[in-house]
Amino acid sequence: MSRADRLRAWLRRPEAALFALVLGAYAYFYQAGGWNQNSRFDLVRTIVEDGSSRIDRLEKNTGDDSKRAGHYYCDKAPGVQWLAVPPYALVHALAGPPAKVKPSPAYLAWSTWLVTIVAVGIPSAIAAVMLALLLRAFGVRAGPAVAAAAAYALATLAWPYGTLFYGHQTLAALLLIGFAVVAIPRARREVASPTRLFVAGLVLGYAVVVEYPGALACAVIGVYAIVVHGWRRTLWLVAGAVPPAIALAAYHWIVFGGPATLPYQFSTQPHRHMGWFMGLGAPRPVALWHILLSSYRGLFFSSPWLLIAIPGAVVMARRGRGAEAAVCGAVFVLFVWLNASLVDWQGGWTMGARYLVPCIPFLAILAAGMLVPTTRGDAVVPVAARRFDDGSREAGDATGPAPRPLPPPSRAPRWIAGGVVGALLAWSFALMLMGTAVKPEVPVWFKHPYGDYLWPRFRAGALSVSTQSIDMPGHPDRGPRQAWNLGQKLGLRGHASLAPLALWLLGLGALAARAARRDDT
Repeated sequence: MSRADRLRAWLRRPEAALFALVLGAYAYFYQAGGWNQNSRFDLVRTIVEDGSSRIDRLEKNTGDDSKRAGHYYCDKAPGVQWLAVPPYALVHALAGPPAKVKPSPAYLAWSTWLVTIVAVGIPSAIAAVMLALLLRAFGVRAGPAVAAAAAYALATLAWPYGTLFYGHQTLAALLLIGFAVVAIPRARREVASPTRLFVAGLVLGYAVVVEYPGALACAVIGVYAIVVHGWRRTLWLVAGAVPPAIALAAYHWIVFGGPATLPYQFSTQPHRHMGWFMGLGAPRPVALWHILLSSYRGLFFSSPWLLIAIPGAVVMARRGRGAEAAVCGAVFVLFVWLNASLVDWQGGWTMGARYLVPCIPFLAILAAGMLVPTTRGDAVVPVAARRFDDGSREAGDATGPAPRPLPPPSRAPRWIAGGVVGALLAWSFALMLMGTAVKPEVPVWFKHPYGDYLWPRFRAGALSVSTQSIDMPGHPDRGPRQAWNLGQKLGLRGHASLAPLALWLLGLGALAARAARRDDT
């Protein structure tokens, strides 16, 4: 088969439609500025425009910065910014103003929109595809696998944070991609090639460059690789992580004076110097309540369908996927511990537990564990052991009398369970659409972000309400809106501006469903 034939075959697969669906949903929104994204984009601009990591001339538009030796720097890990440098360099070369000349607001807005798509949206869309492929390797049919991946992408905080120039969702995407690359060969009972493991190590290593807490998940996945592939092959995984580690150490050394010196050591924010280590302290029970269950930041309040991860983990363990379930559970517990231990556990301006965004794909895997077919160890249960309603069984290697007839299964519980899951997914999707369309960065003083801030504005058709630009330090109460969606750029207003998005989701969803049915037949 030629390369063109392989490409055409891939485009007919449901994962191709899934990729386009997710990328389009993320690229539809531009959320404008904020301290976090302004600090990151400052670094992108100074690298391209000045050839420097110092953001001195731009630092007044953010409060998220570090100060060392009289100079200001971005206080974030550099991974997302490095991914954004090539597209911004291209824009700057083709249409950008001379260095150090104040560019127009439109130029900055469209530039930030583009780099957010490249550095956040594309990795997230690839991660959704990898989630579907991982579930299919577990034996899940194409339709449910793609549906579960779409649920992760559009019915969790992955959606709003996939539209923000933050590091959370890019980290989540890289961790999911790296884990899937390591786990798929084991699920298919294949030997992982050195090239595959090296690529996985490269992806996971870069995840730490994107956000430092990614090291927690990488350690868990590394242990998993040793268990399922052996320590000799896992050395290829470690080798892949070396280049990103060297690049990060060099950046720290050049900018902050040492290979292991983090930017938070020079943060201008007081809370980064509190606790035991850079804002970390003892876990707080009140924080656990709020980041998991409350309407203030609760992950399971805004995406209750993720609670299915609890029985899903049990099902995965019983059906031969216990090692993968253990990885997912461990990553979730570690990030919950980290979030509850932070002095600023609430995450500032946000619509949910944003520090938990990197572990959400692992919860989605556990929730989809309910779809994993019955296995025994690593092998599918022999068909000879399967019993049917009439008491017969398929021919096979089993001997002895046919098993006793099984009572016909009741369809009512399945309909009830399906209805409950559907309702939870609809609730989650509605909240994520609301937050993404209005403003993901809800002011911290709103104790009920959805009820007190997002819903009133969404109901009134006040969408894309942020008034802070990518080069502005604050939010003018009566200033012009800086955020927008593509429907608004087409001249649509209010809820009508979401109509093109609805058509995109319905059209690509139908294509994915059709392709999945073809694959499942």
